[in-house]
Amino acid sequence: MPKAVSILFGALFTVAVAYSLGALLLQRLRAPFRREERPLFAFAAGSALLGLVMFLLASLQVVRDGVLLIAGAATIGAAWKLGAFKPEGDRLPALPRTWAWLYWSLYGIFAVICVLHAMAPETSPDGSGYHLGVVAHYYRAHGFVKLTSNMYANLSQGVEMLFLHAWAFGRHSAAALVHCAFLLCLPMLLLRYGQRTGFPQAGAAAGLFVLLSPVMMKDGSSAYIDAALACALFALFYLCEIDAPPALAGVLAGACYAMKYTAFLALVYVMIRYALKRRWRALAVIIPVALVMILPWVARNWIWFGNPFSPLMNAWFPNPYVHVSFEQDYAAEMRNYAGLTSYWQLPMELTVGGGVLGGLLGPLFLLSPLALLALRSGAGRRTLAAGLLFALPFGLNVGTRFLIPALPFVSFALAAGLPSITLPALVAAHALLSFPDIPQRYCAPYTWRIAEIPFRAALRMESEESWLSWKLPQYRTARMIEQATGPGAVVFSFTPISDSYTSREIMVGFQSARGELIRDFILTAFMPDYQPVNQLEFTFLRQSIKAVRVVHTAASGPADSRDILSIGEFRLSSRGLPVEPSPDWRLEARPNPWDVQLAFDNNPLTRWRSWEWLRPGMYVRADFGHALTLDTVRLETSLDQYSARLRVDGQAETGEWKTLATEPVSTGLPPPLGLRRAAMEEIRRRGVTHILVHEGDTGWEDFRQKAGLWGIREAGAVDGVRLYRID
Repeated sequence: MPKAVSILFGALFTVAVAYSLGALLLQRLRAPFRREERPLFAFAAGSALLGLVMFLLASLQVVRDGVLLIAGAATIGAAWKLGAFKPEGDRLPALPRTWAWLYWSLYGIFAVICVLHAMAPETSPDGSGYHLGVVAHYYRAHGFVKLTSNMYANLSQGVEMLFLHAWAFGRHSAAALVHCAFLLCLPMLLLRYGQRTGFPQAGAAAGLFVLLSPVMMKDGSSAYIDAALACALFALFYLCEIDAPPALAGVLAGACYAMKYTAFLALVYVMIRYALKRRWRALAVIIPVALVMILPWVARNWIWFGNPFSPLMNAWFPNPYVHVSFEQDYAAEMRNYAGLTSYWQLPMELTVGGGVLGGLLGPLFLLSPLALLALRSGAGRRTLAAGLLFALPFGLNVGTRFLIPALPFVSFALAAGLPSITLPALVAAHALLSFPDIPQRYCAPYTWRIAEIPFRAALRMESEESWLSWKLPQYRTARMIEQATGPGAVVFSFTPISDSYTSREIMVGFQSARGELIRDFILTAFMPDYQPVNQLEFTFLRQSIKAVRVVHTAASGPADSRDILSIGEFRLSSRGLPVEPSPDWRLEARPNPWDVQLAFDNNPLTRWRSWEWLRPGMYVRADFGHALTLDTVRLETSLDQYSARLRVDGQAETGEWKTLATEPVSTGLPPPLGLRRAAMEEIRRRGVTHILVHEGDTGWEDFRQKAGLWGIREAGAVDGVRLYRID
């Protein structure tokens, strides 16, 4: 079928199945909704249920087109036969005529813009990258596959499960359209909430405040998850306000966590609301139902990765898949975006700048402090309290998108707090300032937004190949990889690419412990600071010991806290004669015990690293199983750990530990030869077949100029990106 038709079918079929599941649930619960509310909550709750169903199908490895088609059609048919689609409930108070005209006119115009943008080939960085890249892996495998090269695959993926359903029929754009459905549902929820609570003008205005926000339009019409989360959070708030069935609140509270880890606050919110009312029986329903939605993701990660909250909390749940140092670095960087020199920049950057924080809310939200005027009413106070709670994750990542979950609450409070006579003018101004591409007149260049209405691309009057090649340079890289490699190829890259456009496994250097180890091998091959060019010699009285350990002792200050402890070779000797490691030795390290063998493998390329910022008590230990007579410990180390301070401890035959030496003699060592070829051999042994190097990557010129020394051959090139095959 024509591509545009398959896209629409994939998205609409997914939405219809979700709606049907939700309608059946509402019918079962006999939820007392008004007629206009019921379809919105059916979609919100049904999406949560469909995500759970897709989790089950993916776990059973039965995600196939036929299965999804038959199961979906059966669900829709059952809902129809059981009368779940029948309109029920009283109507809400009508909008004033002026507001009805204003709301539906602007909603219709901007809805069309968002739908066309969603139908166009996916060009968003995260959407074309890990969101749909992981979905594509699952689809090819007919279900879940353990991706140890991409930590983003470890996140809860409730929205991606819906994408997986749509992907089967319409690929990228169908998934984006499913997300767009949440974007279009959210303003309707705000409108109906306003009508339900006696603030119809505020509800209509708030819905348009949200829909017309430039970052919301862009995010919600891309294969992201933030608009879906905002929709689910506001739907949950709405349910609490109207005293809906507790089971329904439990479904949505759990679904929020399934969408995004930081949305665990949804369950916290519901528990607080019901606890304040002392509705313990309702909580006894909400919590188990929410756990049904949450625990599948927790269990999957615990079983596969040894960390129920992977890729986070790795210090609490150590594992060989995601390094603690990555999490530490990532958290620090997300709070300090490049270009953000002061938090005083935030108001202007979030509303009219957008270049530093990845999007803008729109100039209207400079008025956000006026939302405090809503404190005059009970509904306003509850709305602001919920918005404040759901805005807390913004402290962990100051990107504009991370305020989207709080945006509907701030919007409603702002609209409810201002005189209603001012709202039409504010809505009209917001619409004008947000229309593509008016923001270019005031925002930073290249700010993430909808810059044009892609009519021809959406309807595939312009080919996907042409559009993507023009709009998304990473697409050309992905297609080059697809053409230059065979099935089963594993490509290491220093830089993320749009891996949803290739079927090859892309291992990005920072996205997993495997990737970081491969990157370390490569950098060690040509960067002197990474090479074992320093020897630390600890000497002590010759004595009989059962075990020896090297311990880091110094506390790190702010300037050096990011150093990572490493040991290239851990050598022992007695009277000048080396003591070779034995297979009987028990080797141990804390942290990162999984790589401890690298400190004893007599390979100048490899090294054990703590993969955690320096802290006192880190150690590497060798337990001999019996007493050995020793007088020297030599460590071959690199220079990239300037703050490391080490001592050597020994364990006597009695089992008592004592310090043997604290002041090593430092001696320079000549750089090892042949590390480039050794790096490629080691990487090849670990399953990597190709290296992708962008101009500007560390060492890119070294690869180009010394390909022979590396043992690689160029397999393809495009736009300054070279793909090398490891010989």
